[in-house]
Amino acid sequence: MTKEYGSISLLSAVRKITLAAAAVASLAAPALAADTIKLGAPIPLTGPFASDGLTMEKAIKLAVKDINDANGLLGKQVQIQTFDIGDLTPDKLQAAAANLIEREGVDVLINGYGGMGPDIPAFCPYGVPYLHNDAVSSVVTLAKTGGCSAIFNASDVDVNYGRTVFNQLQKVGYNFPTKRLAVVHGPYEWDLNFSNGLAEAAKAAGWEVVFEEEVPYENLEWSGILSKIRDAKPSLVHLEALDPAVASTFTDQFRANPPKDALLNIGYVGSTPGVDDAIRQGTAESVLVFTLTAQLPGKKGDDFVAKWKAAYHEDPPASLAAAIFDEVNLWAAAVKKVGDPKNYSAIAAAIKSLKFQGLAGTYAFNDDNYISNADDTQPALLYQIQNKKRVLLMVGDQKQGDLIPPSWVK
Repeated sequence: MTKEYGSISLLSAVRKITLAAAAVASLAAPALAADTIKLGAPIPLTGPFASDGLTMEKAIKLAVKDINDANGLLGKQVQIQTFDIGDLTPDKLQAAAANLIEREGVDVLINGYGGMGPDIPAFCPYGVPYLHNDAVSSVVTLAKTGGCSAIFNASDVDVNYGRTVFNQLQKVGYNFPTKRLAVVHGPYEWDLNFSNGLAEAAKAAGWEVVFEEEVPYENLEWSGILSKIRDAKPSLVHLEALDPAVASTFTDQFRANPPKDALLNIGYVGSTPGVDDAIRQGTAESVLVFTLTAQLPGKKGDDFVAKWKAAYHEDPPASLAAAIFDEVNLWAAAVKKVGDPKNYSAIAAAIKSLKFQGLAGTYAFNDDNYISNADDTQPALLYQIQNKKRVLLMVGDQKQGDLIPPSWVK
């Protein structure tokens, strides 16, 4: 994840390059082959987010294979064009726009997250539909303020998820011995806003935030912070930082001398493949995690799991697999409705109006082009690591499984 970027400066960048980009695109975009439609995938295939990038790539390929095996889209085969956005810096996103839109002539852009800010000025000026899961508040505001009507955040946003996760923990059937919360978070917008939402919901429920500290992603030594947490005597410790190494080292050192009677939640990163090794090795046992958009329980979700296993010989990651698969199919449904893959404004309108029924729920976009998580739209999912597996506890407000108290809790 990149550092947050000021919305004013980004909006200025959007406005400055809109006319130039449109002119270049009209001259430089190559004509597509008559029998293909190009899908652009600006995804992190190298660097710290590569494990998520690989999930994005696999999900796009699986969805496109389904489309092409069913006689394509409007009778044309869908061709995937990937571009590695690495560490998600603004220069990588601008290069992705030049390569995918101007050079390759793609008609849609799909990823799990594209920089949490610099993706908006990079992609907005071209008007090409862009579906993503940045899930940070400033990106939604920036896209709306910049008039980016073809950009869709295909989930809810950070602060709302923080509130949701705390409320799920209150409904899971566990009796917390005290109402004391400790929060550790990274320095980026997702980390900050999610943690603020969590703390707001806790305070509204009569809890006290007894410890809060921001840490850099380079931090892998936790003895000092854990000592302070133990002194604060919380019943819930929440870590929110998207680097798997941060989560894995914190969890390992937490379990070596845990605060008595405290549950540990490592947030969204716990749903990503980056912590799978810790789960398999047993060092994440009893830890809580959540995800924005995994496949929901039921036949549709089970069929997707079976399809993913057949293709990749593994379970689909809870983090992004279902969401990206859904986004490809949502875009394809909009193209079918419009009948022209290059009528971008009509496709954007169709995406917003379809109420698409996907693996992760209903893609019902609000006026700000994101989805408010709820039981009847796109519910968040809460898991606990039990016997070296993620076990589903909550889908939205609905309980699915039993929380097992950790061995260090009385």
